[in-house]
Amino acid sequence: MKIFFSTAIIMLASMYPTLVANSATTCFKKGEYTSGFNKICIYNCLGSDVAITIKNTQLCPLTIQN
Repeated sequence: MKIFFSTAIIMLASMYPTLVANSATTCFKKGEYTSGFNKICIYNCLGSDVAITIKNTQLCPLTIQN
């Protein structure tokens, strides 16, 4: 029984980095501006700003996954 629990703990510990790396944060649109032929979309991701660049004819998505 002790070996079973030890093996289970080792397996979970080895999977933890993969589980954390696959989790994405939803970021919400904060603003946008146009620069030449590009549009820069600004998002709030848990207090940090993240920007993506798209064509100036496109609409910024309301949310992104980061």
